[in-house]
Amino acid sequence: MTPTQHYFSNAVGSVDFVPEDGYLLLHWSGAPMTGPEFRALYAHAHNLLRRYQLRGILADHRAMPAAPAPADRDWLLTTWLPAVLEDTAFERYAVVPAIAPDNRLHTPAVAEHMRRVVTTALFTDISPAAEWLRNDAPAT
Repeated sequence: MTPTQHYFSNAVGSVDFVPEDGYLLLHWSGAPMTGPEFRALYAHAHNLLRRYQLRGILADHRAMPAAPAPADRDWLLTTWLPAVLEDTAFERYAVVPAIAPDNRLHTPAVAEHMRRVVTTALFTDISPAAEWLRNDAPAT
């Protein structure tokens, strides 16, 4: 994977980016997650997408300690996503789901919603997800 540049972090995760490959990396620390911290990560992801006109997100959920609260998932899909689509070049979303089965139950529903508006693919590891974002390969 190409080296990343750090952009933002809080107790629950980080937002880094690969400007030459046109995507950002969102990953979780494993710390217990609150709604404001979850939303802050995505708000900073939006800022980064807009600032550098990045095309993709690699969401590494492997260390996510729990599924986001339903209100946070709703915010992500009904507030954050439309705003991002309005003022960024975002078009590809690669997801590496959480390892714990209970923590990834929300992933298929979120991915299905994302597929309606951006090319979305699920991966089991970071390297193929990064390669997919880098090379505009067909979704898996």
